[in-house]
Amino acid sequence: MTKPTSGSRDDTKREFEDAILSAYYRGRAASDRESQEVDGLIRRRGQFEKLAGADPELFILHRCANIAASWLSFIAAGIVEEFADEENEGQPLDEQVAGLAFFSRLANDLWAIIELVEIGFDLQARALTRGFLEHVDVLICCTLDREVTTEFVGAIEPDAANQFWHRHVSKNKAKAKVSTFIAGELGRQSITIVDLLREDAELAASELLHPTVTAGLSTAFGHPDGEYESYGIFPLPLAASVGVFRSILIHLLWLSFAMGGQPRYASWEWLPLFQTERLKRNEEIERFGSLYRRMFGFLLDHQLLMHPDDDGHQTED
Repeated sequence: MTKPTSGSRDDTKREFEDAILSAYYRGRAASDRESQEVDGLIRRRGQFEKLAGADPELFILHRCANIAASWLSFIAAGIVEEFADEENEGQPLDEQVAGLAFFSRLANDLWAIIELVEIGFDLQARALTRGFLEHVDVLICCTLDREVTTEFVGAIEPDAANQFWHRHVSKNKAKAKVSTFIAGELGRQSITIVDLLREDAELAASELLHPTVTAGLSTAFGHPDGEYESYGIFPLPLAASVGVFRSILIHLLWLSFAMGGQPRYASWEWLPLFQTERLKRNEEIERFGSLYRRMFGFLLDHQLLMHPDDDGHQTED
């Protein structure tokens, strides 16, 4: 088969525009179409800002999610700088490789979740949140166990990655370890607090990720609190999205117990992620890390993370 040339593809594109797109857009000019699409995006963002302005919890947790995404990005970018620094001549540490993989993914996913919520894709944000929580679980397990870290870093090929998942993640293995760890850090005998505080997020994500009638109908009819202009299948910002940010921030709080003074200081079985003096002494990293910790203190002081959830289940005393 002859491979199409660039010129022939250009001709195919023009033919597609004339035969298909012109009918789809009913002859509207490209500039008009783009203007309408941009106007719709701006309108939905405006709707979200209006909701956040009227709902203090949504406003605060949305802004805190942005701060968290920035901090995760800081760490990921810093590890990349570590790899490129002339001072760092040896092979990267296993925790640095794992840290780069985890923090890059967490930062990217959180930015995506924030964007989805802002433009009205609440269900899609909830679906993506499940993977975010699972990545945090495994990251916590890695910081607590160097052997798990080494195994994670070595699981590059699909078979090895699958074996790692079955050994450490499947059937709630990672979540169970996190529950036990957090209970110990909080001085509790019961280990149910992690489950209680992510129960709604996991249920919603499980229903949405699998081909169930519940997932389809919830999309068709939309959220009961949404004031839809037409059908629920079209995006609409929702005040209920505050639950997405709360689940994420609670789990990042658990992560902070495991990360301690990272990325500049050792934590549990991980050496510092930042090994070079240039990054250890970076004032902006110190400032932002301090802000990140104060953020959680504020959220806890004002009971914005741990309080009775929307279904009336009480968190532990």
